[in-house]
Amino acid sequence: MIRSRSTLAAASVALAMALSACSGGDGGGGGGGGETCDGPLTLWTWVPNIQAAVDLYEQSHPGVDVQVSNVGQGDEHYTQLRTVLSAGTGAPDAVQMEFKNIPAFTLTESLVDLTQYGAADVENRFLPSAWQQVKFGDGIYGIPQDTGPMIMLYRPDIFDGLGIPVPTTWDEYIEAGRKIQASGPDRFIGHLGPDDAGGVSSLLWQAGARPFELEGESSLTIDFSDEGTATWVRTFNTLVSERLVEPVPGFTDEWYRGMAEGRFATWVAGAWAPTFLQTVIPQAEGQWRVAPMPNYGEPVVPENGGSSVAVTTQSECPAAAAEFAIWLNSDPAAAKALNETSLLYPATRALVEDPAWLAAPMPFLGGQQANQVYVEASKQVSEGWQYTPFQDYTESVFPDTIGQAIVNRTDLQAGLDAWGERLRAYATEQGFQVQGS
Repeated sequence: MIRSRSTLAAASVALAMALSACSGGDGGGGGGGGETCDGPLTLWTWVPNIQAAVDLYEQSHPGVDVQVSNVGQGDEHYTQLRTVLSAGTGAPDAVQMEFKNIPAFTLTESLVDLTQYGAADVENRFLPSAWQQVKFGDGIYGIPQDTGPMIMLYRPDIFDGLGIPVPTTWDEYIEAGRKIQASGPDRFIGHLGPDDAGGVSSLLWQAGARPFELEGESSLTIDFSDEGTATWVRTFNTLVSERLVEPVPGFTDEWYRGMAEGRFATWVAGAWAPTFLQTVIPQAEGQWRVAPMPNYGEPVVPENGGSSVAVTTQSECPAAAAEFAIWLNSDPAAAKALNETSLLYPATRALVEDPAWLAAPMPFLGGQQANQVYVEASKQVSEGWQYTPFQDYTESVFPDTIGQAIVNRTDLQAGLDAWGERLRAYATEQGFQVQGS
């Protein structure tokens, strides 16, 4: 899934010179004067219909050519990127980089620290929750494009039909789940994907768990024994063991049918979820609404998804690529295009503070002004969460560890412990100094 945004001021003159040297066009970013570029800027991205926003950049920067390539989504994208980086040639100037993968590519010195190109000067153009996720150590390694503060999609017809209030806490969610299950054995309050490492990680994040912590470049703690983890385990052990949620993988034919036919009363996901649903089950228009996700007594929100545009260390035009990334993700017109055409939830203040955008009704959600719910969720994102420096491996072993506990409806703490054991063994093999139990 896809999920980010930005803007610029003090160092724009220097980068304008760099852009002019590169392409003959006028700039608008920061830093890197004197750079000359041969040929177009290249961008690798899986974002659908992004060409509309890129065209706006080229129109406002005469003479600049940006070539967009889609080399795959998810693992395929990152595999291709690693291949060309290892070969020492062939990497794009700019590349789509999910927040969760920034640590891994930074540690292998594959991404440019954009601080030297004025990135720090544009921090105030982005949501704080998004900006925190492009920082690693003392550097800035991406410009936020989209983000995914978590919300709860729900079916008002199911809740109203059973006389159940929409839950605001996880305790209320459990009670609602019991009533929904009592109304029919094939009805669930939601699902918990046995392959959804990202979703479970976000739920742990909200509960206060902080299982991963990297200090410096080599000291790594992996530990699922904190109180936040215990809080999540207590809640979801109940939901899983009492069959209130169904352990079905998301984004499958079975799951799509369940979402369309009322098998699931809620979906707790990132703010990108409603626009995603409207593309895959348009027949459900008007059946769903959004509300804040359930909490543990305080309105704490995690992220679920989100990405940035980073600059690779193979780029011969890093200043120009940085300026492009900043403009693409912070210019108001570009942000609007990414939101409306590419269906990305924005990370830039240029859009989320726009009264017209906030008041826009969403037909799929019955005309609800859902952007207001998303923005409030963004303000409540808690800090301190870290991903592992090998997130692709972390997610690949999730189905065989805690995923099995979800499928078999056994103790989730045991599943987390098995996940942690696999990750610690792998981290040790990769040369990290590993702590935790």
